[in-house]
Amino acid sequence: MNDEIKLLGEIFEKSVKNFPNKLALKKEDTAYTYAQLKDEVIKLKNYLLGMRLKKGDKFAVFGENRPEWAISYLAIVRAGLICVPVDRMSSDAEIIHIMRQSETKGVFCADNCIDKIEEVKPELGNLKYIIPMEDIKKLKATKSYPDPEVDPHSLAVLIFTSGTTGTSKAVMLSHTNIVSNLESIDRLIVVNEKDTLVSIIPMHHTFEGTAGFLLPLYKGAAVYYPASLKPKDIVATMKEAHVSCLIAVPLLFEKFLGAVYRKVAAASIPTKVIFNTLSGIGSVFKFLRKPLFGKVRREMGLGNIRIACAGGAALTEKVARGLELLALPIIQGYGLTETSPVVSVSPLEKPKVASVGVPIPGVEVKIDKPGEGGIGEILIRGPNVMLGYYKNQKATDEVLKDGWFHTGDLGHMDEEGYLYITGRIKSIIVTQTGKNIYPEEIEEKLVKSQWINEVLVIPRIDPDTKKELICALIFPNYELLEEYSASKGVTLSEEDVEIMFKEEVRKVNDLLPAYKRITKFEIREEEFPKTTTKKIKRHLFIDRGIKV
Repeated sequence: MNDEIKLLGEIFEKSVKNFPNKLALKKEDTAYTYAQLKDEVIKLKNYLLGMRLKKGDKFAVFGENRPEWAISYLAIVRAGLICVPVDRMSSDAEIIHIMRQSETKGVFCADNCIDKIEEVKPELGNLKYIIPMEDIKKLKATKSYPDPEVDPHSLAVLIFTSGTTGTSKAVMLSHTNIVSNLESIDRLIVVNEKDTLVSIIPMHHTFEGTAGFLLPLYKGAAVYYPASLKPKDIVATMKEAHVSCLIAVPLLFEKFLGAVYRKVAAASIPTKVIFNTLSGIGSVFKFLRKPLFGKVRREMGLGNIRIACAGGAALTEKVARGLELLALPIIQGYGLTETSPVVSVSPLEKPKVASVGVPIPGVEVKIDKPGEGGIGEILIRGPNVMLGYYKNQKATDEVLKDGWFHTGDLGHMDEEGYLYITGRIKSIIVTQTGKNIYPEEIEEKLVKSQWINEVLVIPRIDPDTKKELICALIFPNYELLEEYSASKGVTLSEEDVEIMFKEEVRKVNDLLPAYKRITKFEIREEEFPKTTTKKIKRHLFIDRGIKV
């Protein structure tokens, strides 16, 4: 075969050739070397072709992260079929919508998801095959089939988005879209056969699919899957894997940072003093960070970390600086499902905390109609841009214009070509005087407070004056509030908490021009509902407004 890889089903071929006996995938007692991985994929491909499925038919993968998920995906695309990854947390209505719209013929399904599929099967006329992932090893093909000829530019994966806007569209990604993205990432981030990764983000998500699943197999690295997403199982797997590359959503890094702070808080007085000194003038004592916090990192299973990458949602400056303080080499990127997904990555040798980095090789980024501060819509052009939205030409035409993908995100670029995200077009609050307010900018300032875990800034029309108000919904750091109460030997009343957050809002307002200042705020008792990559579902709150 040609050494150049063009199809997703062949993504592991170089690794099989170079490292046949090296570990590729592992979960608990189930493990596959690269040679074994290829054997299983080929066997399952032959089984699918023996079912008389036609090239271009859709076949879904539905379950938790595990080696069999990876094998199912690779066999589907190697058989010339189109893979439909499904979020295992999907509701019955969402499963019906995905399976019906995609006309899925079959599904590889984890045991704990089979009941869900069986319940909705009567609603799905096209669904003929339900194959338990646990049975994959036992399946036997009646004969061997040659790999079908597949056009690299043809549809390979159909991904139904579940974003923050509440709309669900099916993104069509070709083999070329995803393979080109892998090649571009490979030129910017070094991952090799010595690396190990732990898969935490759901594999149906494009960020994990490309960066946490296909990229390691492309480079000969090993991927470990935790028994569950409970912290103890994740940490145990990180220790077992001696994880060197960690790809995760910002929330995981935030929780890790919180755990480190708690460990330091319980440490000896000298350690606390050094930690506080480092927090104040960290750059002066950079050489001290690694040895000082090495023990804590080892306890968290991160003693071998070479590179950590945050994606899927925005990494706050507070978390980025905290990780930098702990000498964790953190980078962040920006991308969308529609761009396969990576658009930009922060260079490890020269990161800028507030930026999502520079465009990856082969991908062009431009700011459309820049206004105040150079802010405008972010447009993307490159081989990674999707074919379009499945059976939705109108939506496709709205975002693909003259070869450019209109992201709906707002941002600007500095003189060195670093990209900064300022918000979403749909999130903009326009004042009566015509000024634009970017909620994310205000949220970033508020969440720097140690007392605030999550926040949303939304517009609300005052029923009396009819003027638009800037309102903040705040989910406090209740754990820290409880620790504070205990240390003071008092119980904070609702009024005390209200006064605390009024002061936090005032501090932020002092940094803002008058037209951007928060006029109302509300304290939430529970976390905001989120997508699978932990982005807050903003659309649920825009219409609701706020109690005043």
